[in-house]
Amino acid sequence: MDISIETLIEQSGAPVSLPEVFIQINKLTQNQNSTVADIARIAETDIGLSSRLLRIVNSPYYGFPSSINSIPRAIAIIGTQDLRDLALATTTIDLFANMHNKQNHIKQLWRQCLYCAVISKMLAEALGEQHTEQFFVSGLLHDIGRLILYQAAPEAGHQLLRQNHALDDDILAAEESLFGFSHTEVGSCLVRKWNLPDNIIEVTACHHTPEEAHQFPMETAIIYIANLIVGAIEREETLENILPSISTTLMETSKLTNGIINDVMLAAPGQFMEIHELLFPKNMAA
Repeated sequence: MDISIETLIEQSGAPVSLPEVFIQINKLTQNQNSTVADIARIAETDIGLSSRLLRIVNSPYYGFPSSINSIPRAIAIIGTQDLRDLALATTTIDLFANMHNKQNHIKQLWRQCLYCAVISKMLAEALGEQHTEQFFVSGLLHDIGRLILYQAAPEAGHQLLRQNHALDDDILAAEESLFGFSHTEVGSCLVRKWNLPDNIIEVTACHHTPEEAHQFPMETAIIYIANLIVGAIEREETLENILPSISTTLMETSKLTNGIINDVMLAAPGQFMEIHELLFPKNMAA
């Protein structure tokens, strides 16, 4: 396929920038002088976004003991960064819901992305990480390049999914052969255009080659392992099936243990169903 990454992104129908509301929320989150009131004021200008955020933080998935009835209250409880990451997750899903996503393979990819997000967050929680929504959104967006590739060229995308490559190298090589570049290149190009945080850029670029991640190696390793867990769950496999794909160095980088991974594998399906109902509109249900 003789086409540039930028042209392919345009042809896919993917937005070249994120909505202004999120852009402003992101800027304020990165500004040490901004206040909770500043961020809440911007979020509340988008009624749809603010209502979805409140629905999510009040859901059993989060399990807060009392009702959270305002955006300022939500920010006070979960923090500005986690609210920003939740806003990014819901915004991205809404944007792609407006694309032509009737193909089953696109729905399958969304399901896998959400599963990876849920598991990434669970692994981060098990490790006691402070900003677990950061891992959620990285897991959700890690394969956004595949969504772009397979949206722009649905027949080729369906062919790749049917081949079900067992090895990461196989997937990347097959995409290089069909498109001239891999989904990691496409994804990292798009999230750069969106001016997303560096951790998301690195995870998107290196989630198949976590040893190449230098700025956020732990997060990238966790998303890599979460991806393996998703595949194992869908194939009804156990921990023993994925351990050969996790090197000793990678396990040390992630700070995970066999026990944590096994516990997450067992609990993930239930948590996935809860968050799936919250985040995905009916027309994108898997």
